[in-house]
Amino acid sequence: MKRILCLAAATIAICLITTAAHSQSRSLKVRFKIPFSFTVRNTTFPAGEYEVTEPSHWFLELRNLKNKVAAFEHVQSAQSRDEADGRVRLIFHQYDNEYFLAVVSDGSWQSTYDIQTSKEEKRLADASPSKQLKVVSVLVNGTVQAAAVGQK
Repeated sequence: MKRILCLAAATIAICLITTAAHSQSRSLKVRFKIPFSFTVRNTTFPAGEYEVTEPSHWFLELRNLKNKVAAFEHVQSAQSRDEADGRVRLIFHQYDNEYFLAVVSDGSWQSTYDIQTSKEEKRLADASPSKQLKVVSVLVNGTVQAAAVGQK
């Protein structure tokens, strides 16, 4: 009986250790060169180099590597699996010369997150419905790829 209890305890311990290691390995940490200023919720960031990390589940930290200004953002899983296409990228919504961070992805569906639409972006979209929304992806090396609405 003692042998069975020891075996069961060892099995449970191994499962817990494996689960903890697996969840830690999913932690997001990517760097990007962003060639334009952009807004995340109520904070505007200048062009520059940024690091995005996941300090806790459903929260991302966006940090400017030069001036160390950071913002924490509550996120949710991507609404569409199409956003996780294997490319490490940020997706922005563009209205004229204003950019709003919309999606962060390390390329996998498990680490692709949607950012809540800011009040400013909603105001811009509502104020001028005739303006064409553009979707712009920024890859880690700073390459900007524009797509038509509905494409990513």
